[in-house]
Amino acid sequence: MHYHEALKHCIFRYTSGSHQYGTNRPDSDIDMRGVFIAPLYCAFDIFQTRFVGAGTLKQTLIAAISAIEGADMAAAKNLVQNALMTDRGDLSLSVETVCDPKADSELQELRKFFKLAADCNPNIIEFLYVDDLIDICTGEWELIRRHRDLFLSKRARWTFAGYAIQQLKRIRVHRGYLINPPTHKPTRREFGLPENSKISREHQNAILSLPEEHIADKLKDQVADERRYAEALMQWNSYQQWDKKRNPARKELERKYGYDVKHSMHLIRLSRMAEEILRDQQVLVRRPDAEELKGILRGEWKYEDIEAVADGLDNRLDALYKSSSLRDAPDRKKISELYRVICAARYGIYV
Repeated sequence: MHYHEALKHCIFRYTSGSHQYGTNRPDSDIDMRGVFIAPLYCAFDIFQTRFVGAGTLKQTLIAAISAIEGADMAAAKNLVQNALMTDRGDLSLSVETVCDPKADSELQELRKFFKLAADCNPNIIEFLYVDDLIDICTGEWELIRRHRDLFLSKRARWTFAGYAIQQLKRIRVHRGYLINPPTHKPTRREFGLPENSKISREHQNAILSLPEEHIADKLKDQVADERRYAEALMQWNSYQQWDKKRNPARKELERKYGYDVKHSMHLIRLSRMAEEILRDQQVLVRRPDAEELKGILRGEWKYEDIEAVADGLDNRLDALYKSSSLRDAPDRKKISELYRVICAARYGIYV
């Protein structure tokens, strides 16, 4: 099922991203997100029971090729395996997400949406708390929204913080590229290695798993050199990929301020949203601190300020987690009942 077919069965769609948060600028993209209910025939179609994926096949293969070039076969294998999984990738054209290839528009099938919302996924849980910029909203969505508290739980402590930490890792890696970029592609000769490796990666792992007294010093040093070379090559390929893909305007901002202000803004936003959920049991999508967040985009925060917020994140959230009156986990039983009620109304089938 493609996007425009899924759109006929859409129960909710809104403008997401910076326009929703109130942090948009004149050049901000328009991102549309929503939820659809698969038509009943999908459950009985023997050839096309799945949904076309998010169009990430090209990016997955590029990343896998980069990992192979960096001699990281384990990473390449992991990328392809994830792409083959029905809930993560689209090599099998089976993820329950559909996208408009001509626009930044994405719809989640209701079952997948419920699962992600129950996990308190930051990009999904906000759907339930959006009040503005909505262009499709059916009675079915209103019913779901009235029961949105079933989905909210203390899991937000880990999911929102997890996303924030991912942002921090990107910021630190990119800042390293800005301050001390790799100057050339590493060669095996630089690491004292022969032109072609005589020890496969699998054998390297086997050698390193042995007790040190069973490994000759020369062999141990050679494996260590192979690892250092592979790490240097992976960093070079990662830097090249980052440098080529950067938006020119964003590249200039990073050069000007010395760090990625967009990732930093999202780090602060996610951190504060996690605190608000645990403390106040609410998801503030339209940000009350929008002007301050836009100030980060304008470079008004020092990099050290971003680091300070990030460094104190775990301690703050740990304290709020202990004191929060939120349920520990979502009410899966009632969420399942809600899904059956919606199916009964949509399909006329009672289960």
